[in-house]
Amino acid sequence: MTKFKVRDGTTRVIEFEGERLAEVSSRRSGSPRWTELRLYRTQSGVFVLEKIGASVVLHAPGCPEILPGATLPRFEAEYPGQDPADDSWWWCETCGEQAAQDITSLLIEQNRFWAIISETPDEIVDSLYRRKGGARTMPRMSLVLLEDAAKSSPEILDSYRSEVLI
Repeated sequence: MTKFKVRDGTTRVIEFEGERLAEVSSRRSGSPRWTELRLYRTQSGVFVLEKIGASVVLHAPGCPEILPGATLPRFEAEYPGQDPADDSWWWCETCGEQAAQDITSLLIEQNRFWAIISETPDEIVDSLYRRKGGARTMPRMSLVLLEDAAKSSPEILDSYRSEVLI
């Protein structure tokens, strides 16, 4: 068994021994934000779903996108020291490269972390649905994760491929 550490929020860390059943990422070339999903089964048989909302977007202080009331995510507490000229970073479309004047004042969007722990695969499968206007849909990324996990987990296969409606 392998040891894993999964973050849930900004401070909580979940540690366990187990196996990674599947992982998938929506990262594409030309996109500064993406989602990563990983599904684990602990040594005791508990399921852990890890979700990460990742970003490499840089903002200048005072950017209109981050003024009070803005809907963008929180930011790292301090500039971590990477060179923003590196191709792995993206300038905010609103404030653009004006931030390059003082790179130590840049605001970097913080990755967001969630974890779901469940004794049963049903709760994991249910958490992967999107709900809007009373309808449930399963995003393609979630389908890929479940299909991959089903190859090594009969419980996921049973939970994912059959559903009883009442």
